[in-house]
Amino acid sequence: MIYKKIFYILFVFVVVTLPSFAEKIPVKISPIQIISTHHDEIETGDWIKFETVKDVFIDEKLYIPQSTEIIGVVDFVHQNGWAGDSAEIKFKNFYTKDINNKKVLISYPLDLEGNVEMANDSRQFPTGLVSNLAYYINRNIKYANFLIRGSEIFIEPDTKTFNVFLTQ
Repeated sequence: MIYKKIFYILFVFVVVTLPSFAEKIPVKISPIQIISTHHDEIETGDWIKFETVKDVFIDEKLYIPQSTEIIGVVDFVHQNGWAGDSAEIKFKNFYTKDINNKKVLISYPLDLEGNVEMANDSRQFPTGLVSNLAYYINRNIKYANFLIRGSEIFIEPDTKTFNVFLTQ
């Protein structure tokens, strides 16, 4: 009777901790198209094209070559708002092909957020009274971001790299 309990406890422990023993292989990617939230350009479900920056090896064998196209599926989009509320884009799944032309799913979260420094920068406002007022408030009252519009996301091709991880 006690042996059954010990067996069940060990079995549950192994099953629960098994995913933690999975090897994570880094895949460095860079967008090959503009990623932008200006004018509601990106919506949930859109496909965004990336490419691998470096070769990906598994067990010292080439698995995904450099410059292989990777498609990221947009899982969540939050447009920018007031009070420094910056835009956000989230990805959960990426699709590509390996060296043998077999489909590969990379399930790893990637979050892109608007530039926080630009969200608090009053230069986003047009020149004039509103701009000067926002500049004064932003520079002199630390938490007065209620007039400041959060920043958009704008990433040009080959300007940023991101790491996602392939689990084996």
